[in-house]
Amino acid sequence: MTLASPSLSRRGLLLLGGGSLAFGAAAIARPAAAAETVLAEAVSRYNRIRVAESGTVRTMYFVGDDGTQFIESRHDRSRPQSLDLDYTRTMMAGFLLQPRPRRLLMLGLGGGGMSNYLKARFPELEIDAVDIDPEVVRLAQEYFDVPKDDPRYRVHVADARLFVERAAADVRWDMIMLDAFRGVFVPYHLKTAEFYRACLARLAPDGVVVANLHNVTRMYPHDRETTSAVFPQRYSFVSETGNQTTLVASAGRERVGAYQIRANARTVQPQFDADMLGLAARYYIRRDWEDTAEVLKDDFKPAELEAAAGRHNQTCVKNCRYGL
Repeated sequence: MTLASPSLSRRGLLLLGGGSLAFGAAAIARPAAAAETVLAEAVSRYNRIRVAESGTVRTMYFVGDDGTQFIESRHDRSRPQSLDLDYTRTMMAGFLLQPRPRRLLMLGLGGGGMSNYLKARFPELEIDAVDIDPEVVRLAQEYFDVPKDDPRYRVHVADARLFVERAAADVRWDMIMLDAFRGVFVPYHLKTAEFYRACLARLAPDGVVVANLHNVTRMYPHDRETTSAVFPQRYSFVSETGNQTTLVASAGRERVGAYQIRANARTVQPQFDADMLGLAARYYIRRDWEDTAEVLKDDFKPAELEAAAGRHNQTCVKNCRYGL
C-alpha cells in the first residue's frame, strides 16, 4: 500500500483555550515529498497509528478521524544516529544545564527517536521510557529499533503521571523529558502544577525537566506561568524554526549563566552530531508571554488521580475543558 496524503507535525495542531483547534506558525499541511509505503497500521484504545516509509525515511504517524496524519516520530535510516525533527534537536538543550546525566526518564516514547539517539551517544546512560499505548510500544520495537530486553533501556507501558507518582520513594532521575502527547494534544493531568511538582520531587539534586512548548498558541502563557509557579529556575531555548520553545527547568538555588551554558555545550559536543554551541546561542531570557495567564491546576482530588488520568487520556478534539 502506498500513501501520499497530507501530514502535519502533531505538535502543530494544538488544543487552545475552550478546546478549539488552531495551527501554529509552522504547521502547514503539505503533501509527502514522495509516495510512502505503509508498513503497518494499528488501532488502540488511544490512537490510530500508521508506520510508513519513503526511501530511507521511516515515520510513525497518529491518524486523525479525518485521515490527517500527525508526525509522531521520524527516523532516517541513512543517518541512524541523528535526530530528524527540529524540536527533538532543540530538546537536547537539557544537556546544556545537566551535561552528565546518569538516569533519564522519557515520558512519551513514540518511535523512540530521542531515547534511541541518547542511548547510542551515551552508552552508560540508564533510560526509563514510558508510553501509555501498548501498540505504540509494539510498533516502536518492531520498526524503530527500540529494544525489548535491555536492562539499561527499560520501556514501561503506563500513564506518565501515574508512573512518576508511583515510582519507588528513593528513585531519582537526572533528566526528565516531557513528550507525552495523546494523539494531537497533551492530556490535561500532564500540564498542571501538581504534575510538575511530582516531577520536581523526582529530580536528583542537579536534575532538570525538559519540555517542548509551542510559543505561538494561547496555551503557551498558561504553560509558562504554571512552570514558573513550580520550578525555581527556568531556561528557554528557541527552536530552529522559531515557533517552539524548549523549556529546561530545575530546582537549582543559583541561576546558571550564559558563559556556563556555553562551557557545557563545549563539554558535551563530542557526544552530539548537532551544533551544541549553536543551540546554546538560541538561549534567551526575555519574557515572551503575558504574565496574567492562569496557573493550571488539577481538576480532581489526589485520591481521584487514576480515574482522572483515564478521563483526561480520552481523545479531546472538540468542546474540551482544557483547564481554561
